[in-house]
Amino acid sequence: MQSTRNIVSNNKIWMLIIFVVGAIPALVSDFDGSAYTYAAPYILSRISLPTFYFGILISGYAAGIAIFSLVGGFMFDRFSPKSTVVYSVLLFSIFTILTGYSTNAIELVISRVLVGFGVGMFQSASVSFLGDANPETRGAGVMVWGVLAGLGTFIAPYIILPFLPNYRIPFLISGILGFIVAAVFYFVVPPVFKKEEKLKNPFRHVLNRYSVFPMVSMFFFGFTLLGLLGYYSDFLSSVVGFGKTSVAIIISFLGVGGVIFGIPAGIFSDMVGRKIVLIIAITLISISMLAITYAPRDLILFLLATLAFGTGWSIFSILSPATGQDMVRDEAVGSVSGAILMTFNIGGIIGPLMIGLILAKGFTLRAGFLYFIDIPAILALLLTIAMKYPKNIKEIVKQQLLEDASISK
Repeated sequence: MQSTRNIVSNNKIWMLIIFVVGAIPALVSDFDGSAYTYAAPYILSRISLPTFYFGILISGYAAGIAIFSLVGGFMFDRFSPKSTVVYSVLLFSIFTILTGYSTNAIELVISRVLVGFGVGMFQSASVSFLGDANPETRGAGVMVWGVLAGLGTFIAPYIILPFLPNYRIPFLISGILGFIVAAVFYFVVPPVFKKEEKLKNPFRHVLNRYSVFPMVSMFFFGFTLLGLLGYYSDFLSSVVGFGKTSVAIIISFLGVGGVIFGIPAGIFSDMVGRKIVLIIAITLISISMLAITYAPRDLILFLLATLAFGTGWSIFSILSPATGQDMVRDEAVGSVSGAILMTFNIGGIIGPLMIGLILAKGFTLRAGFLYFIDIPAILALLLTIAMKYPKNIKEIVKQQLLEDASISK
C-alpha cells in the first residue's frame, strides 16, 4: 500500500488518471443540466405546462440534490466513495433518460427530482474525493471537476440542437454516457481510497465559525445559479428575442470559462489562498448577471456576459466546498462538502420558485432576475468578502497529510 504523497510524487500519471476519472461524473451531470436548460421550453410546450413550471422543475431538481448532497458527503466519510459514486451515477442515468420520455407533469417532476438525487450523491462524494486526494493541491484537484463540468455544459446545446423540437434522443445520450461513466469509475478508482479513522458522526465536526461562511454564501448563490439555469433559455428567447441557434450558442458559453480557467484558478488558490479567488469569481458572477438582466439584444455582449458568469460559476461552486474542506479535520471533509452543497441547493429550491411566484402575479421575468438572481449574487459577494479563514490553515493541511492515508488499486 502506497501513501497518497508517494503516489503523487512517484506516479503522477496514475494520480492524474485518478483525478480525471474521479471528476468524470461532472461531465454527465452538467451535460444533463445544460441540455435541460436549453430544452426546457420545448419540454414544457410538448407537455402543455405553464411558464411557472420552469421554477417548479428546477426547484425539484435542486431539492433532490440538496437532500442527497448531505447523504453523499456522509457516505464518503463513512463508507467507500467508489460505491457511492457508481450507484448514484446509475440512478442519475436512468432518470435523465426518463426526463426526455416523460409524458405528463408528474412524470417530469419525479424524473428531475430523482436526477437530483443522483447528482447530489455523486457530486459531494466526487468533490470530496478530489479535494482529499492531496490536500496540498486541493484547489487544483477539485477544479478538474470544474473543467469537465464546463465541457459537459458547452457541448450539450450543440448535441441537442439538431434534434429539436424532438429532445428525447439527447437525454437518451445523457443516460448512456452515465452508464459508461459508472463503468469507468468502477474499474479505475480504487475500492479503498484512504485508510483512516471513520467517525460515527462526522456532522459534529462540520459546522464551526469558519465553515458557516461558505455555507451561507453558497445558499445565496443557489438562488442565482438555479434561477438562471431554470429560466435562461426562456429569457433569451421570449424576453431578449434571440433565435434558437443563438440561444444554443449563448448557453454553451456557460461552460467555456470552466474549461479554460478552472485549473489555473485552482492552482492560484493553492498558491495565494482560496478567499481572493472566491471573491474574484463571485464578483464576475454579480457583474455579469446585472449585464444579462439589463443588456440590449446584442449577441457579442451576451456571449461575453455568459462567459464571465460561467467562469465565476465553475470556480465559486467548486472552490467553496474545497474551502470548507480546509476548515475541518480530515475525517469530515465529505460531510462538510455535502453540507455546503446542500445549503447551495436549498437556495436553488427557493429562488426559482420565487421567480415562478412573481411571474404568476404578473411581474416581468427581468424583475424576477433582479430580485431573486442579481441581489442574491451581491449578498453572496458580501459574505465572501466577510469570510473568516483559520490562521493555522497550513497546520490543518499538514495534519491531514499526516493522517494514515493509503490508496490501493
